[in-house]
Amino acid sequence: MNAFSPSPSPRPQHPGTQAPRALDSTSARPVMASPARPGREQSLCCDQCGQAPADPLQQILMSAVWLVPGPTGPTTARYCRTCPPAGPITDLTCLRCGDGPLLVGDLAADPAGPDDALPAAAQQWLTAAGWRLDGPVCPDCRPRL
Repeated sequence: MNAFSPSPSPRPQHPGTQAPRALDSTSARPVMASPARPGREQSLCCDQCGQAPADPLQQILMSAVWLVPGPTGPTTARYCRTCPPAGPITDLTCLRCGDGPLLVGDLAADPAGPDDALPAAAQQWLTAAGWRLDGPVCPDCRPRL
């Protein structure tokens, strides 16, 4: 089976893989990936099941950041192809670089609403994270304006 097969063979669980955990604000990740630091590797394990990417396609899918409702407000997560949350999804994309989070559930824009406006909780979280929402423009591209 090649690396681009849509149905890869299952890979064994890593010995140090933890059981699924509930999302909370202490496990939040930044919406935009920070530059890699020497000696530190970014984790792309699924926040729901703990599975690591099994192939290049899964790695691409798991690099997407999801903004999901959490117990104390919006929080970020990553999911494998079998664990994404259900509900309405809004793909917020930076006009300059094309990156951005997937907003889910109560944080997704209401398609019946005016101009697909984002809910207040999502707007507040994104603004605090450095997004300029009138574009939208992400925190990494904002300084270049």
